Amino acid sequence: MSNTSSINFGLIIQTINRYVPIPLLFFGIIGNLLNIFIFTRLVFRTNICVIYFLASTISDSFSLGIGLVTRLLAGFNVDPTQYSSGLCKIKFFITYYSAYTGAWFISLACIERYLCSSTNVRTRQFVTIKRAYISIIIILISGFLAFGEQFYCIDINQQLLGAPQSCYQLKRNIACQIADSLLQFLLEILTPAIVMIMFGLLVLRNVRRKRSRINPRERINILASIMAVPAVNSFNAEQQQQQPPPPPPVNIKNAAKNQLLSTNISRTAQKRDAQLIILLIIQVATFVICSCPASIYKFYSVATIYDIKSSLRQAIESTFVAVSLQAFFLNNAIKFYIYTLCGAIFRKELMKLFR
Repeated sequence: MSNTSSINFGLIIQTINRYVPIPLLFFGIIGNLLNIFIFTRLVFRTNICVIYFLASTISDSFSLGIGLVTRLLAGFNVDPTQYSSGLCKIKFFITYYSAYTGAWFISLACIERYLCSSTNVRTRQFVTIKRAYISIIIILISGFLAFGEQFYCIDINQQLLGAPQSCYQLKRNIACQIADSLLQFLLEILTPAIVMIMFGLLVLRNVRRKRSRINPRERINILASIMAVPAVNSFNAEQQQQQPPPPPPVNIKNAAKNQLLSTNISRTAQKRDAQLIILLIIQVATFVICSCPASIYKFYSVATIYDIKSSLRQAIESTFVAVSLQAFFLNNAIKFYIYTLCGAIFRKELMKLFR
């Protein structure tokens, strides 16, 4: 027997399912709860991008609470979804559905940042809170339609292709296997990743265009308002004395201060938007990296569905599935720490939360 075939893949899979989910659940649940507390603070309630972040965080919580917890229980052979057909179908549906909605909410955030960063006024006006909630509802409904097939195509006692669990795709229904794998690959991973990358690049393009079109007239106008003095008619000194006295210069200074204050508020909003763009781009990169192993396996499983596979090949594939799923759940667990490390406005609100 070769060294490769003597590897105990079952023990490796069991170890991955037992010990990797524990830190992911611990840090993921804490991080998602803090995300929810921060994103619901007053300063973020009217920010559409943060609304999408909040919706994605809620989806991530369901994904961790159902998908990752059941894999942890499976590592200790106490997963009830492996013995109940109804629980098995519900687990698969919620896991796929929450991952699908979470990915698409981030995609919507990328689209919203692109529209808001546009130099076209009409394009920016297209972004409203009402349309944001409508978009969220559309994603939720489409997820039900897309993954409703799992209540038929998923069942227990399958052990398909050496799968380490009985709750899986119907092993005698090739159409179900292809449909389920392709739907997850296309709708949950590939298409959201393409949308994120495409609109992320468009956002960066809009930001560069805005920087190149900066006009110094605003600063000149502010300085002119500060330096402005009332016009004095020196044609006739007597008429000048008869005219009512000019308004005190304090009013002019107050107007200039108000204009400066308005400019500072605008700059603060721009700084917040710039930080949200940075957070979004880093989050897109994290999603692409974490979902890459799962997407590779889904594509591979469909391409090799008619192959006759040896026990060793099935064991290697099952190990790769276990690793790719943990990487996929990693994306759901680390978003809070991405926000904390890369977003100054997020850290500021976090400190206010603890105070």
